[in-house]
Amino acid sequence: MLTVHHLSNSHSHVVLWLLEELGVPYEIARHQRDPLTGRSPASLRAIHPAAKAPTIVDHGIAMVESAGIILYILESYGESRLRPSPSSAEAMQFFQWLTFIEGSAKGPLLQMFHALRLPSEDGHRKICEASAHTVLSLIEEGLEGRETITVGQFTAADIQLTFFEELLEGVGRIDAYPNMQRHLTTMRRRATYKRAEQKGGPVGLKQLFSGAVSNSK
Repeated sequence: MLTVHHLSNSHSHVVLWLLEELGVPYEIARHQRDPLTGRSPASLRAIHPAAKAPTIVDHGIAMVESAGIILYILESYGESRLRPSPSSAEAMQFFQWLTFIEGSAKGPLLQMFHALRLPSEDGHRKICEASAHTVLSLIEEGLEGRETITVGQFTAADIQLTFFEELLEGVGRIDAYPNMQRHLTTMRRRATYKRAEQKGGPVGLKQLFSGAVSNSK
């Protein structure tokens, strides 16, 4: 049986949610962040040297990286669910957003998070905020007039996007992107999202970021 090595308040929530959507049996191995540093514990590093969340183990192999894990689960257990038909325009959108969120967008968002510790007039902070706004605006535009990031279909890309939106909420900037805020609110209403939280605990990113974004406005 597939095992999710679940780190508290982390990206591994998306894997629990995906598995709940698909109805795939799984086990949870729980790991807690260091209460002082917020870092992954040694127990997670013992599973995979990267000590990243999410981490899964299947067929005796440990795997990290959320986009890869999502695609692996869809290929192995999805039975064509939560993704568009191959070779379609919707499939192109799906693959683009699934990888863009973790590839091109997450880095600038986290750089902005670190820059928010600087005074609001600091030049480096302004550059980081502008870079983040560029990629965030692309996602915001992609959601214009849509309930989901892929036209007409809830997919695993929406699951990935929701965690990204929770990161944006955690740094106190979700209000500036109403389409993403609306999408986040809608996704949190899904019964499967709630079941994943019941099993793995709340995502809780606001409390992780609260001490570091006091100068963000």
